[in-house]
Amino acid sequence: MKREMIFLILFFLAGCSQELTAEQQAFKERCVGAEHQWMKMSEMKDGMMVGEPCYGCMADEKTHLCTQIEYEEYLK
Repeated sequence: MKREMIFLILFFLAGCSQELTAEQQAFKERCVGAEHQWMKMSEMKDGMMVGEPCYGCMADEKTHLCTQIEYEEYLK
């Protein structure tokens, strides 16, 4: 029983982990460095969902951006 429980916990943790490309990792660091939230959710602009779920930057309560290019434009 103990072995099965450990296996289930490890399986769950492996499923929750995210592997980011080098480009995504740089985007994440830029986002977190600017004190914004990094998370997975649907792309959102002006409070409207406009795209599929992605790892990206929650720049404000109404904006979740999936690419660093869009994020840099948002910051301007």
